[in-house]
Amino acid sequence: MASIKLIPVRFGDFLVERKIIDEGQLLDALAEHWMSGCKLGESVVRKGYLAPAEVERLASEFENLNTVYV
Repeated sequence: MASIKLIPVRFGDFLVERKIIDEGQLLDALAEHWMSGCKLGESVVRKGYLAPAEVERLASEFENLNTVYV
């Protein structure tokens, strides 16, 4: 049996994949994240892309993702 390699999904990629933010917004939020040291979710809120409650809901959903073998 071949070994299965799992690739971790990052929160920003999760948001883009779900079409919640676009690639440009992710890059903008990541730039602030890298410069300020804040969490990505906080940066997304600061930029006005999502409300704090929405980030909390999505972060909870992201943390509870199940692993799927294809």
